[in-house]
Amino acid sequence: MKILLTGANGMVGKNILELSSHHEHVFLSPDSKSLNLLDSSSVTDYLARHKPDMVIHAAGIVGGIQANMAQPVKFLVDNMQMGLNIITSAKNAGVKQFLNLSSSCMYPRDAENPLAESLILKGQLEPTNEGYALAKIAATRLCEYILSLIHISEPTRPY
Repeated sequence: MKILLTGANGMVGKNILELSSHHEHVFLSPDSKSLNLLDSSSVTDYLARHKPDMVIHAAGIVGGIQANMAQPVKFLVDNMQMGLNIITSAKNAGVKQFLNLSSSCMYPRDAENPLAESLILKGQLEPTNEGYALAKIAATRLCEYILSLIHISEPTRPY
């Protein structure tokens, strides 16, 4: 299987690549110069050229509390754009498997542990990283919508 890993230079991406040698998959791990996730044409062209079987989306604009508070527009817009570009381009290219990595910041600031997916959008987000959280929520919802459309459009088959 050929797997495109976005965000291979980040903490999660580096750990995925470190473990990749234990599997018989080919990992594509382009840097942002080779694959600009903020440019939909770049993403579409990359997918058409390399034809991955799966995408693991681990890329994101990240920073600490001060960066999130100082640049909420950047964290919202850039992360949302990257998610929209890679998710929709992968869908349009016929990529069959997509793993969208998200963040615990999607959960309400006062959510009790253990966290459950049903808690998303059930309370106020942490204001210091709200832009990033909203982008991650939007990408997750987009994946859910695409998945529901795939299930609706597939004919039912007896087991």
